[in-house]
Amino acid sequence: MAGCTTIEDSPQVTDTKRNKLTLAIVLLSNFCAVCCTSLIAPFFAIEATKKGASETVIGLIYSSSEFIVFITSPVFGHLLSKYRPRTFYMVGVCVFGCCDIIFGCLDHLPSGIPFIVACFIVRSLEALGTAAVMTSSFAIVGLCFPERIATFYALLKSVSGAAYMIGPAIGGGFYELGGYGLPFWVLGSCTFACGCASCVMLPHQDAVPSTQRRSSVAVSYALRSPSLWFGALSIYAAYFGLASVGPFLANHLTQFYVSQVNISLIFMTGPAAYSLSAPLWGYLLDKKVSAIPTLWVALCCLSANYLFFGPAPFLGFVPTLLWLTILMFAFTGFTTAPVIVSAMKCIYQGARDMGQRDDGATLGFLAGIIQSSNYIGTFSGPIVSGIVVDHFGFPWAMVGCSVLVTITWLSLTPYFGVTLWSKGKLKNANTEDYIEIN
Repeated sequence: MAGCTTIEDSPQVTDTKRNKLTLAIVLLSNFCAVCCTSLIAPFFAIEATKKGASETVIGLIYSSSEFIVFITSPVFGHLLSKYRPRTFYMVGVCVFGCCDIIFGCLDHLPSGIPFIVACFIVRSLEALGTAAVMTSSFAIVGLCFPERIATFYALLKSVSGAAYMIGPAIGGGFYELGGYGLPFWVLGSCTFACGCASCVMLPHQDAVPSTQRRSSVAVSYALRSPSLWFGALSIYAAYFGLASVGPFLANHLTQFYVSQVNISLIFMTGPAAYSLSAPLWGYLLDKKVSAIPTLWVALCCLSANYLFFGPAPFLGFVPTLLWLTILMFAFTGFTTAPVIVSAMKCIYQGARDMGQRDDGATLGFLAGIIQSSNYIGTFSGPIVSGIVVDHFGFPWAMVGCSVLVTITWLSLTPYFGVTLWSKGKLKNANTEDYIEIN
């Protein structure tokens, strides 16, 4: 079959319509799944409090899914090197949809321990579906578009960012319309329907004989690449910062006497800037823009951005103003986009430099690394920053994010310099050879 035909052989894109249809299904499923994850923001804490859950427990329920995705993404990435990503994708979407529908029924449980335990169980199972969907999505898209990885991975991230932005609004609207269960039932059903549709629409991939499968040792040889590790660290630092802003920005904005409606609009600026700019950076990185210099410059800009977000207490000349806070939040999203996209390009380029092919084994393995770096950032960011906010305030939490990003770009600086020196030396050698020949 044309298009995505096998796992081990890097496919030639001969069936453009089929690949575009596959991309559309994957994007739609990811949009619905991320919406399901983010829709609880406006109302779940209120309902959980009525059920006897403390603020700490509510925070643990939120973060438990990120932790499980962090743990299981490398496992799914390893399994994708042996089995079909299509199967993981379909099962993951269906499990996610079913769990979301069930989550909408938990308000009928008794208050206290039964409700809390059920939330943890369903949220954990939902996280397993998330890990399967996200990891297999990267593998499927990479198999279909091996020459335009940055562009289409950026598109996946852009859709996820838009879903995180729209999800709370959809959830709040359905909650006002029909109560606690309606948001979960509607979006959960849509996600489950996408899983059923993928059973029919996604291309069937031929099984790979066991003799052709490469061992995990061969695939993990890519871990020797510095580009891979710098990319993973950059993704972690970027998502650590994004996740650190969300839970505490609303309280920071109250000093400006902003209405709840305006706070909701302000919360859209960062994800909107990220979603709009990510595809552009993906396109540029697939053309002539080099990933490592882009990553280095973007990290420097992001590090400086967090200092002005608070603003940092030691920057006495920077006033605490509403327009500056909004501008810095938008700039956070805009500068995070090139960090994420160029970091993913560095990870895949690093694997290629170590001799790995663009096949299912490599793509699944690297997708697990990307997702794990992503979710450990979104898991640890709110926890660490919450402690800092409680003891020192929001501005110092932003300083902490700046320090983490600064450590990342400082660690990348020697490798960046060596890379530039090597390229310059190679260019000079080619020029001398050309002169001698002529």
